Amino acid sequence: MLALFLGVIGPRPAYSLLAILARWVYRLYDPLRLRSEGQCRAALGDRCPPNEISRIAEQAFVHRAWNLADLMLADRLIHPGTYHRYGGRIPEPYRGLILDAQRRRQPVILVTGYYGPFDLLPLFLGFNGIRAAAVYRPHANPDFDAYRRTIRARSGCEMIPDMQAVGRLPQVLEKGGTVAILSDHHAARRGIALTFLGLETAASRSVGLLAWHYEAVVVVAGIRRRNDAFHFEIVVSDLFDQSAWRGEDDPILYVTKRYVRALESIVLHDPTQYLWAHARWGPDLARRLTGEAQPADAER
Repeated sequence: MLALFLGVIGPRPAYSLLAILARWVYRLYDPLRLRSEGQCRAALGDRCPPNEISRIAEQAFVHRAWNLADLMLADRLIHPGTYHRYGGRIPEPYRGLILDAQRRRQPVILVTGYYGPFDLLPLFLGFNGIRAAAVYRPHANPDFDAYRRTIRARSGCEMIPDMQAVGRLPQVLEKGGTVAILSDHHAARRGIALTFLGLETAASRSVGLLAWHYEAVVVVAGIRRRNDAFHFEIVVSDLFDQSAWRGEDDPILYVTKRYVRALESIVLHDPTQYLWAHARWGPDLARRLTGEAQPADAER
């Protein structure tokens, strides 16, 4: 019903309505606001005036609400003949390089983060001719999850639930395929210690390990909204292959540091589109920044 309603009123009214609702929720729900502002201030405090932090954090939550509108509007508006009108074309030379790698059966790993309307990336990838196997985290609501998965897979990408990624990704890369990974999580166990936006975190080894083992091309990309309602821009901040880490003492560390720096570049271009409520630096730091109590079993 919501998808039908948003489709009838169109993109601009849909964005306006959801922005009002998102700001209302954000200002009333203190834990959400405190976490978003706390992490935003810790990461951007040296880059932004203090009075900008609250605006950036609030607008980021508005962008998160707009993800829902984008998904439902995409169901009606984005098709093979229309995707380019909405900014869904991957810029050259990157599109050509990725398609050429696919033709040569060269494994490709596309890396992105919780930035902008990330739900739409698999849809746009397929319409650009890139048939990727995209890892995703299923939604708690099975009906909504099925709806979201259907839209994202409509252009030909395979949607892989995260619990199946360990088995499926090697199969795709072994055959010279392309995988898309949202690699913006704090890996508390066996992660690689580094910084993201100046704050200590631990990054998953998965991207570096897969890239090194399968000699894959690594592409770091994101999608951001433009000023116009329901208009986007796909940005590629880095592309490199095994020649970049050949001779490195620790290829996995090299790949990990490089893709994390590329994700930083995307976020800093427009930090209002980053999901500051996401505990990117781990739940412990998020709690310290907001003064949340430790869980009862945290010290056991």
